[in-house]
Amino acid sequence: MVEPTHADVIVIPVHNRRETTLACLRGLREDGVFSWATVLVVDDGSTDGTSEAIAAEFPAAGRLRGDGTWWWGGAIRRGMEQAMSGRAARIFWLNDDCRPPPGGLRALREFVEREACIAWIEAHAPGGWNCGGYRRTAWGVRRCTSEEEAAGLTETFSGNCVCFPREWVERVGLPHDHLFPQATADLDYGLRLHAAGARLRSLPGQVADNLSPSPAAAESWLTSERSMREIWRDFSSPRSYLHFSTWRHFALRHWGLLWGGMVFAAPYARWLAIATLRSVAPGTTRAWARRRAVNSPNGRRKD
Repeated sequence: MVEPTHADVIVIPVHNRRETTLACLRGLREDGVFSWATVLVVDDGSTDGTSEAIAAEFPAAGRLRGDGTWWWGGAIRRGMEQAMSGRAARIFWLNDDCRPPPGGLRALREFVEREACIAWIEAHAPGGWNCGGYRRTAWGVRRCTSEEEAAGLTETFSGNCVCFPREWVERVGLPHDHLFPQATADLDYGLRLHAAGARLRSLPGQVADNLSPSPAAAESWLTSERSMREIWRDFSSPRSYLHFSTWRHFALRHWGLLWGGMVFAAPYARWLAIATLRSVAPGTTRAWARRRAVNSPNGRRKD
């Protein structure tokens, strides 16, 4: 294990994406990031040789090794613990499938120092999905508009590429991975920071590439080619935003016991309604899917 030696520590959670992880580290090396930051890779039990490949090609990178039960939230928390045990003044979250623009991480660090805020680089994925700042609504969270972000109305953020000053981590503590092992772990942490009074900002003029396709949360259940049974099975995985235990904790924590119970139940009630419609009127849903295909760019569905 390489101890953090810089004031900036970049925590990269990884699992069984060796080539993606190595490409991420090569990009950081080409951008000169290793000269001013400690890069800490948290490998949650990869079985594809990820840790061995990192050790061979990037001996300067710090490594933590999990047993496959940490998930994203646990890997992030353990990386932050390691960073906080040293002299880190700022901690970055960086997913290995996120590619900041050249000089983007240095610009993010300087912005956080100058503005005394928590900030991120917006990430765009194939298919038009983009990650950045979010706001709470009556029934969940939604992506902020650019006007809302400019006005400082952001309440939380996605965790693709974020920078935190040490004092805010000391103030609110670490992510609660025992409640939010993966999906919503970043949203919950952002809401906790916002509630504590932190300023949340998107770095202006910078966009990262998110190499992963749009998540299942972005698909239309009505027109999806997957069966409703398959969609329901997703809810048993911590990767899903509607993972039963995770979503329950998230809804009750941020909307209260009474309304939070309704927020918790709403998506499953919606699933039941759509499953019923697809069962009794399959022709209608197929026609709707064809209509969406015609109206979407290049004739492709955008579920």
